[in-house]
Amino acid sequence: MEYFYLLSLLGPLSLVVVLFMLRSSRLNNPEHVLQETGDSVRILHTPLARVAPSLGKLINKHKVARIQKADRIVTVFNQSSNAIDITLSKKHTDVVFNRAGSLFPNAEKVVINS
Repeated sequence: MEYFYLLSLLGPLSLVVVLFMLRSSRLNNPEHVLQETGDSVRILHTPLARVAPSLGKLINKHKVARIQKADRIVTVFNQSSNAIDITLSKKHTDVVFNRAGSLFPNAEKVVINS
């Protein structure tokens, strides 16, 4: 019976935490989401990776072929067609897309209107 009460408390609490992480201006700051480290960029693609940066993905700047923005997702494609989706809130999508454009100047920029 104690497990039922514990689960009934943790379910809504975890939802609140995830919503906070998606909306936080500090965690979704473009300089935080796309961290430049010399010739590479660490991409903190999920809210959990933004809290624990070691979970982010490292990509070489010169190997990025395309940057795509669609609704609330910015996608970074490398030359071998691997993709990293960055999930953001609506208000942070444009600024992160613009930062990606400045970090990867040789990449093709694509905006998909939905």
